[in-house]
Amino acid sequence: MWSTIRTSLLLVPAFHSLQYLVVVWRYQLNYEAQNADTAPKPSLPLLRHILGRPVVSFALSGVMLGFAGFYLIPIVLEATVSYDKALFGPTLFMFFSWIFINIHHYFIDSVIWRRENPDARRYLLS
Repeated sequence: MWSTIRTSLLLVPAFHSLQYLVVVWRYQLNYEAQNADTAPKPSLPLLRHILGRPVVSFALSGVMLGFAGFYLIPIVLEATVSYDKALFGPTLFMFFSWIFINIHHYFIDSVIWRRENPDARRYLLS
C-alpha cells in the first residue's frame, strides 16, 4: 500500500508537469506563428544551440529545473542544515519546497491563464 502511495506522490506531479508543458508549448507556438513577421529572430540560447531542437531543450530544461526544485535542493538542504529531526521529521525541507512550489504554481496560474488575460485569449484560446 505504501509503495502505491509513494509512486502516486511521484507520478501525479510528473504528469501534471507534462500537461503544463503542453499548454505552455501550444501558447508559444501560437505566439511565434502570429508574430513571425514582426519579431526579429533572437540568437539561439546556449542550451538550444547545443541540443539543436527547441523541443528537446525545452523539455530537458523543465526536467532539470523540476528535479532541482523538487529533489536536489531539498536533499542538499536536508544534508547540510541541522534541525531537530525528532520534532520536525526527516523531510522538513522537502515539505517546504513542495509546498512553496505548489502554492506559487497556483497563484501564477490564476493570473496567467485567465480568460480575461488578452494574451492567453489570443494565443491559447483562439
